[in-house]
Amino acid sequence: MSKNKVINVNIIIDTCRVMDDYKNPSKDQNNPTGIGNSYQFMVASDNTGLSGQGTGNLRIKAKQGDVVRFYATSEYNNFDNPVIVYQLFNLKDNDLFQNPNFQLEDFPDADIIVPEVFNPLNAVQSTQNFWFAQNTVNAKGEQNYGLQFALYDSSLSLFGYFSWKPTVMAF
Repeated sequence: MSKNKVINVNIIIDTCRVMDDYKNPSKDQNNPTGIGNSYQFMVASDNTGLSGQGTGNLRIKAKQGDVVRFYATSEYNNFDNPVIVYQLFNLKDNDLFQNPNFQLEDFPDADIIVPEVFNPLNAVQSTQNFWFAQNTVNAKGEQNYGLQFALYDSSLSLFGYFSWKPTVMAF
C-alpha cells in the first residue's frame, strides 16, 4: 500500500451571491473578475483539512508525492448556475507542486448510480462526464495559486469569468 494519497478538494461556489454582487463581470477568460474568499466553500477529503474546512481559506495537510484534485460546482450541484474550472496555476515561483499549472482531467461517460424514479432507493446505472484539476505535491511549504472559473446562468449562457487566490500548505 502506498503512503501517498489522493486528496480531493471540493469547491462549492455561491453563484447566487456572485451574480448578485457582480452584475457586469468580465467576458474575457484571460482577464477574469477577481472575487474574495467569501464566495466559495472548500472541503478536503480524508481528514487532510488543517483549517478552514467549509471556507474559502482551506489549508490542507499534504505530503510529497500526494496528488491534489480540485473539483468545483455551484451550490445547486451545477443544476442551476453551473461553474467550470478552466485554470489553476501557481502565483509565485515555488516548487510546492510538480507543475506550475494544474492538469485538467476529463473522464467522459463514467458509470454512476441515479434514482430511477422519485424513490432514490430504486436506482439504475447511468453515465456522466467528470472533470477536475490535479497536481502532485513536490515539496514542503506553502503555495498561493490562482483558480479561474466560468459561471453560466440558468439558461446556460456565459455569465462571466472569475478568479480568486486560495492557498495550499504541504508538510
